[in-house]
Amino acid sequence: MRYLKNKQEAEDALQDAWFQIFKSIKTYKETGQLEFWMKKIMIRSCWLIVKNKKRHLDIEAISHPQSESLDSTVIDKMTCDEILELLEDISVIARQVFKMAVIEGMKHDEIGKILEIKESTSRAHLSRARKLLKEKFNLKNSYSNARISAI
Repeated sequence: MRYLKNKQEAEDALQDAWFQIFKSIKTYKETGQLEFWMKKIMIRSCWLIVKNKKRHLDIEAISHPQSESLDSTVIDKMTCDEILELLEDISVIARQVFKMAVIEGMKHDEIGKILEIKESTSRAHLSRARKLLKEKFNLKNSYSNARISAI
């Protein structure tokens, strides 16, 4: 459900992923953790559903902004529920990259392979998502503080 909003789509992705896992278990090399290998298959399965719905922007049309230094303490102060709630308003591709990089701990080269984008595009989307989250969190907090002051 982290990657797909619709429960039916999530169930389909889960079923597809398990099928792929059992189908390719013979090719698994014990060089890494089995759980991580399975997680990558699951994420790919979710991404294929998103990609097939064509809800995301044309990746090549997106410019590659310079990575800016953001105050990571803002995101550190947020709860997981706050992050997931604020992520709903961010573009699908930036949301997916953020979840893969921050929540799953994946590297940009792995994200790029799964989403079929360049590593630099993955970095740009992560930077954009962090910036938008920071702005939304600050806006949300300033609104809450204003409401408390009014009381």
